[in-house]
Amino acid sequence: MNWLAHTFLSKEHIEYQLGNILADPMKCKEWSGISYRIKEGMHIHKLIDSFTDSHDIVKHSKSIIPINGYFKGVVLDVLYDYFLSIHWDKFASISKEHFLERFHNQALEYINNNPLPRKADNVIRKVVLNRQLSSYSSLDGVQSAFKRIDARLSSRALQKDNTTNYLPHIIEHKDSLEDDFLVFFPQLQNYIKEHISPQIPSYWK
Repeated sequence: MNWLAHTFLSKEHIEYQLGNILADPMKCKEWSGISYRIKEGMHIHKLIDSFTDSHDIVKHSKSIIPINGYFKGVVLDVLYDYFLSIHWDKFASISKEHFLERFHNQALEYINNNPLPRKADNVIRKVVLNRQLSSYSSLDGVQSAFKRIDARLSSRALQKDNTTNYLPHIIEHKDSLEDDFLVFFPQLQNYIKEHISPQIPSYWK
């Protein structure tokens, strides 16, 4: 799962959401003064990833894409965020626009008043100012995301694989991949529910 899903599946507090986003770029490493909520957000991120990576439906989605490349997991993370974006109303009781606006405002307020390590601060500002949580709301947005990912890869890595190569196969198998997501995501949501109860977000359906 990518950042939209990780933010949505956090407990309903900005620090949990920030921890969930920062888990990957900070490699789940703690820093001096880190709050327990950010630490728990990182822990929830790991639970989401572990459940996702080991799930048979996700493995099936990977098998549908006929490329045995290094970036298949990355591609599927972005694609699942796209499916969450377009099916948002199935899982949330508030609009995606309201959810994201509240997150953006709270995230900026938090980092402006609570010093984070430079890397963590830069990541959150980039996510907010570039509106990255809403950037996968169309296949054009997915394509743009793949181009951004490829632009950060070294020439050596690009010789082995790149994310843009996956797009024609995603378009060809979109319906099957979408069906997988719609079965998988409620299971993931129920799994996370067990670990954050009774603090289940009020905006979950």
